This record gives sequence, structure tokens and C-alpha cells, in this order.
Amino acid sequence: MKNTLRLHRLVWLIGALATSACTQSQAPKATNTEDKSMVQPSQPDTVGQMALSAADSTHLLGVWFDETIKSPEGANVAYQVIARQQRVFIQPIAFKGKKLQVSDQPVVSAYATELKKNGNYYVSLESPEDAYEVDKEGNLLIFHKGKLVVVCKKIG
Repeated sequence: MKNTLRLHRLVWLIGALATSACTQSQAPKATNTEDKSMVQPSQPDTVGQMALSAADSTHLLGVWFDETIKSPEGANVAYQVIARQQRVFIQPIAFKGKKLQVSDQPVVSAYATELKKNGNYYVSLESPEDAYEVDKEGNLLIFHKGKLVVVCKKIG
């Protein structure tokens, strides 16, 4: 599982570094149901994937489209930012077509990265070189080693 996570992050990083911004004329439309085309593990293999009790409920803070990269299967990629208790996570989601369907209470997947607030930014706990910020226009700014690598438009 760790190798899959590292491979995904490497693919993301290569794609993100290949471009300095994501400009999009029309973002995919978001709806409030799960996308059936997303691959979900059949058995939970981390605590974050197990069913949540009411005390552990999650809620969606936002979804941003990254048109600069595709999944290994060629699907579009977006990022969900999720709050769970006092913690914040970001995770990639893959979707096909122009409609992205997400839940208001998404599951924190094995691909999620926990973020910690550091001033105006959120920093990845797993990779402190990666930082995230939402600008005044609502775009998600993704930084690597202090350099802006991608700007993603908010969906919905």
C-alpha cells in the first residue's frame, strides 16, 4: 500500500511540476453523490477507511479540479478537502467525463494526506515540502518546496 501511495504521489508531483498553473474555461459540475467510476478498495485496510461513527463524522470542505494531470487510467483528477473531527485531509479523486459526483460526507481514503495549519497555509504532515492555500478567488494553490506548482479551480 505504501508503494502505491508513493507511486501516486510521484505521478502527481511529476504532473504538477510539468506545469505552473491550471487554467480552465469550464470546470466539471459537482453533484452530491459518489462517482461510480472511482476505484474504491473492497476491504478497508486503514483506520481512515473504516466506517465512521457519528462522533467521527466527516464533511466536505471543497473540491478542486486539476486539469494538469490524469490518473494512470486516463481519468481526470480533482482534490477533495475534508474535515474529520479537528483534522483536515486532502485526497485525490479520479473521475471520467465532465461530471464529478461527490458525497457531502466523503470517506477519508488511504490516499488522503493529513494537513496542518501553518499561518495562511496548510502543510502536509507526510511531506512538509508540500503546502496548500486557497486564494481570494477560491482557487486551490499547491506549492512544492515553496514554489507554486499548480492552481486549481474550485468546483461547485
